[in-house]
Amino acid sequence: MLLRNSALSLTLLSGLNAAAYAGAPAYKVTPISQGHDRFYDVAFASDGSYYAVGSVADTVDATSDARFAIAKYKASGELDTTFGKAGYVIHNVITAASTETARGVLVQKDGKIVVAGPVEAAGVSDARDRDIALIRLNADGTLDRSFGKDGVSIVDFSKGEVNGTAYVADSFGGVALDANQRVLVHGSKKRDGALDTDYALARLNANGTLDTTFATAGVFSLDINGSNASPKPPVVLPNGSILGAGYQSTDGVVVPVIYKLTAAGQLDTSYGVNGIFSQAVLAAVTEVYAVALQGTSIVTVGYGRNNPQESLDFLSLRILENGTLDTTYGTNGGYTRIDADGYNDNGRNMTVLPDDRILLIGGGRYAANASEGMMVVLNSDGTPDENFGENGSQLLDFGGAGDFLWGAKASPQGDKVIAVGIKGDAAGDDAVVVTLPL
Repeated sequence: MLLRNSALSLTLLSGLNAAAYAGAPAYKVTPISQGHDRFYDVAFASDGSYYAVGSVADTVDATSDARFAIAKYKASGELDTTFGKAGYVIHNVITAASTETARGVLVQKDGKIVVAGPVEAAGVSDARDRDIALIRLNADGTLDRSFGKDGVSIVDFSKGEVNGTAYVADSFGGVALDANQRVLVHGSKKRDGALDTDYALARLNANGTLDTTFATAGVFSLDINGSNASPKPPVVLPNGSILGAGYQSTDGVVVPVIYKLTAAGQLDTSYGVNGIFSQAVLAAVTEVYAVALQGTSIVTVGYGRNNPQESLDFLSLRILENGTLDTTYGTNGGYTRIDADGYNDNGRNMTVLPDDRILLIGGGRYAANASEGMMVVLNSDGTPDENFGENGSQLLDFGGAGDFLWGAKASPQGDKVIAVGIKGDAAGDDAVVVTLPL
């Protein structure tokens, strides 16, 4: 059975191998505001300190003005009160409703922090229009005003458009750094002359402006069969080439999308099929929510099922360097599928551990309307690590009805993983930080 424990510190899962782990996961609930407080991503600095980012709001109302939230923690796990105001920076990019959310964070070699996420578009006639905002902070939490306009850069891939009762707008997938410390922004844009969305990937100069030497005027875009793109964080490979990741629906089947660009922003047609891996590994849903480099291959996390009668389960694939499915990976000839407790589960993010094991995180459901944070550890070959728990899994109860994990990173020192997420509560979500000692 998977363990659910609402104590402030999670107890050891029965069967946890002390030789493989220095301790069990432990969590801290972090209330920041009177409204919904949520963490979605985490990044380490070289000294082992780390930043958790998300959003805060004054009330739980959907119209409440959400703001970027950035917290800094010492390597010991204590809030670093020398950062910002008592350990936090709260920045309002635009005064609007609840869209504004920091969903990506990067720490550059000089110690500056780049935070990114979707925001409401400013000065437009339809409030449903969206842009991508990036802010850069100095090490003390003040805005780096050499970046963008007074520390803020807005990426507007396309102008939104009404589609019946819906609205087609830009979306945010994630961010990455290349070897020159330039920021890559992955998202989606409305396709020119149509009402579906394409993948879009931009590169920014050090000052936050578009690097017009990349792709076409700074932006690469990819349309696949006229289907709507669902972009996720990109990955930069050691040779400077870039993988864009996500998923989309094709003829009613959700399929993964991983495409490869050269360092100059051109599609590398030697990868997969004409530059793209997109294969329905499971018959109904094969979703990729994040990817990570493991040697020369990439591993994925997401969720999937073979038909609508099945529950959605955590799903992980391995894609070889040439863009083909590695059929030696996992428990099913190319993939591993993990079910928490018979209901829908959603893998959201991942990190590769120092010994090439793989940590997947997200939410697992033990009832149709109740979720808990879920961690899965796979061996380097994709099989479940039974030292971590039955089927390689643990459910973590933070005390809410809709608990979820969204971001995870292994420390540069290799001594722990930090995962961040949400204690979900209709009366007010709270941010959560989980530590897994390695």
